[in-house]
Amino acid sequence: MGNCTCYCKSCPLLCSEQEDEETAKTNRAYKSLYNYQCHTLMDLKLSRGDILEVIEETQHWLYVKKHTVKDKNGIVKEEGYVPRNYVKPVTSLEANLWYFENIKTRIEAKRCLLRPENSEGAFLVWRSSKNHHFYLSVKNEPHARHYRIKEQETDQRFYLVIQKTFKTLSELVQSYSKHQDGLCTRLSHPCVMLDVPTLPSLSVDAQWEVDRSLLTKVKKLGSGEFAEVWQGVWDKKIDVAIKELRAVSPEIHTEIKIMKELHHERLLKLYAVCTISEPFCIITELMKNGSLKKYLINHKEKKDIEYSLMIDFAVQIAEGMAYLESKNIVHRDLRADNILLTDMQSCKIADFGLAQFTFQMDQNISSVKVPVKWMAPEIFDGREYTTKCDVWSFGVLLTEIITYGNNPYPDQDKTACIQAIQRGERMKRPLDCPLALYDIMLLCWIFNPQERPCFTELQDRLMALVPEPVLELE
Repeated sequence: MGNCTCYCKSCPLLCSEQEDEETAKTNRAYKSLYNYQCHTLMDLKLSRGDILEVIEETQHWLYVKKHTVKDKNGIVKEEGYVPRNYVKPVTSLEANLWYFENIKTRIEAKRCLLRPENSEGAFLVWRSSKNHHFYLSVKNEPHARHYRIKEQETDQRFYLVIQKTFKTLSELVQSYSKHQDGLCTRLSHPCVMLDVPTLPSLSVDAQWEVDRSLLTKVKKLGSGEFAEVWQGVWDKKIDVAIKELRAVSPEIHTEIKIMKELHHERLLKLYAVCTISEPFCIITELMKNGSLKKYLINHKEKKDIEYSLMIDFAVQIAEGMAYLESKNIVHRDLRADNILLTDMQSCKIADFGLAQFTFQMDQNISSVKVPVKWMAPEIFDGREYTTKCDVWSFGVLLTEIITYGNNPYPDQDKTACIQAIQRGERMKRPLDCPLALYDIMLLCWIFNPQERPCFTELQDRLMALVPEPVLELE
């Protein structure tokens, strides 16, 4: 159809253009799922539930317009940049507070639901990474119940029982929020979500190299052979972690370049670096809950961490390591101290690629402050680090998890440990460690690196240890 100059209301082209315009507005309409404070003059402050119109898009940021009613005189229009991962299209499934797009397994859903902040009837909907089916998970007394949401292939309707189908997942949720209808309990409220998405960068125009004067160190969090870690603030606005390196190796620029390309929810986010002068600094997101090691030790006396949660930790770590493995990146220092926890007890792998240690046979092992007891035997023969070295370390990390943070090989010093491993001996099965889990550890500790499993296989084997049953409505 050609251009039309007719402006009558009955003109079919004009009607079509009006419809297209309305559709475009709908497609540009986004909803804020989180609060967001301005960090620069270019940003826009968000409150949860704000409706936004997208004006421009970048890879990680959106330039949006927010309409807020100021007073009886009219509407104030505010514009600015917001993080792309803080908002979702209004009409999308992800815009619903009860849909958890990052949940992929039943034990993850269980971990979220059984938090003390949730009460009876808390629920979430998620999609399995394995079979791609939707699931409804509900808190019922001290348990999490899981229901597979089925779909009719003919007209794509959703249902828990075939007698009661729904056009959308939202309609299904609304119905079971009003009536129990065979569920373990009526849906009462979306599961709590304490975590907020990681910022894509310090600001929309931030550079990787930042001015050291903009960093303020607040509190020392820890130190090691290679670095000190501080809680800090960037530009008096954003809480960050500052890793200050004691020494600079020739490979550090390569490692930083690699870290810039890593984007995964199970990896600590790199924000910026200071490499113009020493000491070099690496600036990352701040994880206020500390390490998995600390969490395990804090629960050692009561031993009150459910086995499924322990396995969930292991599965999450394996997921992050599988991502690194797919990128052909070796961590080199995988242990519970380098796993950090979010408020929702999600794991993030830290310090990947920065353990620049090469073992020399004439070194005094007892004086070397490196994680010898986590290292694969081929390292002590002068061979290269590979992802299979990380698999060995992962097996040792599993012992840390099941023992509430105990150090590995507790009855051996470093030298004796290395000698025993090279003789073919392996760590004994920890007390209270199920045989099936120990079998996975032994797979990680196969002497020939090529015979050790990959991290994707380890994920599957670990998931099989704690099957969460799926319920069917009668």
